[in-house]
Amino acid sequence: MTDGTLITLVSIGVTLLFMLGVPVFLVIAYWVIGCSFILSLTLDNMGAELLNVFNKGFALLAMPLFILTGDLINKSGIARRLSDFA
Repeated sequence: MTDGTLITLVSIGVTLLFMLGVPVFLVIAYWVIGCSFILSLTLDNMGAELLNVFNKGFALLAMPLFILTGDLINKSGIARRLSDFA
């Protein structure tokens, strides 16, 4: 089989895992590792890149604050008033 076919099969497999309720982090990890093996990429740089995300990744700081802001908007009733206004 060609690489494109194998990547399509891996993508369909992880989509099914996602639909079965597997956590998103694991689904993404399975997809990355599966495609890395298909494309013969080494996984030795993955740890270094993951460390860079935690050291320099402002998105990891923004995600919990974004969730907290959404919860505050919901609890304060702003979301209900905005939807009533719309």
